[in-house]
Amino acid sequence: MTTSNGTAGRDPRGLAGRTAVVTGGAQGIGAAVVERLCAEGAQVLVYDLSAEHGEAAVARWRERGHAVSLAVGDVTDEQALAAAFAGLPDDWPAPTLLVNLAAGFVFKGIEATEADWRGALDPTIVGLSLATREFLRHLPEHDADAAIVNMASISAHIAQRGYLTYNTGKAAVLGFTRCMAQDLAARGVRVNSVSPGTVWNANNERFHREALGLDRATAEADPEHGGKFLLGRFADPSEVAAPIAFLLSGDASFVTGTDLPVDGGYLAV
Repeated sequence: MTTSNGTAGRDPRGLAGRTAVVTGGAQGIGAAVVERLCAEGAQVLVYDLSAEHGEAAVARWRERGHAVSLAVGDVTDEQALAAAFAGLPDDWPAPTLLVNLAAGFVFKGIEATEADWRGALDPTIVGLSLATREFLRHLPEHDADAAIVNMASISAHIAQRGYLTYNTGKAAVLGFTRCMAQDLAARGVRVNSVSPGTVWNANNERFHREALGLDRATAEADPEHGGKFLLGRFADPSEVAAPIAFLLSGDASFVTGTDLPVDGGYLAV
């Protein structure tokens, strides 16, 4: 079989048999993305800073028969990234899918110190660029079926008091995505991003319970929290993983250089 983009022997819409790399893939949205890609039949390299979470997650996926490999490291560490790609199983095809989820979560205003800014921007932008560069080093030159999805946020599109460091980093992800889409178009590599709203993961659950004294139902009923979204609730991680899988797939073959809000209508208000 030959597809319209010249790739032989592959379902143009599917992800089965392909190798994906997911940074920050051991928890939250990242783990949901790995789950989704495994369900689609892909082999997945999980690159994560946490050995504890990474080893536990990979063990669960392997028990289910999924082809998952783990590399522990920081996305700002060039040597660790190179070792991760070099250490892929020999029987896996070269990676043609990349999901950049690793980021810095520092929420400060103008009082932010140099350390705060580095904590916010080094993983989010420097790490994003280094992971993408390493991915491209291993990408077959003439594979016109590759795709990259970056993690932005609704915070990239709006102003929020006290979120200067975080919002600046996520806004930069949008610019990086558009520029890389232009730079890589000639190689047939599509580059997009997603902008989730609030996702009910372990970190957000902990914040709402400990800082605000709210469980999920109460938080979603609050007009200052779940009530800010047109759908009146937060997202589950799987609801962000599904659009990411779409953007990686051949169903999005004419989509590049764009951002897909996965925000329950937040940005429409």
